[in-house]
Amino acid sequence: MTLTFDSTIYNNLLVETSPKVIETKEEYEGFLALAERLHFIENLTTEQQALYRLLVMLIEQYESEHYPITQSKPHEILQHILESSGMRQVD
Repeated sequence: MTLTFDSTIYNNLLVETSPKVIETKEEYEGFLALAERLHFIENLTTEQQALYRLLVMLIEQYESEHYPITQSKPHEILQHILESSGMRQVD
């Protein structure tokens, strides 16, 4: 079963949410909260799915610019796991 995409419904969702390139932490937090709400809705409409995918792209772009993940060495990862679990190297 293929669901049809209704441009009018999608346009209304866009007007309600006004998604755009995220420039501030407040915008980031707002879009993140909206994406989380959409994520937990069962049976999203095709229009809601499209909005969710757009928000995720915008959020990922903001996070890659503001919260980059640095490459860690294997021993650093292991050390972090040990420390965060309260274990010592001898354990």
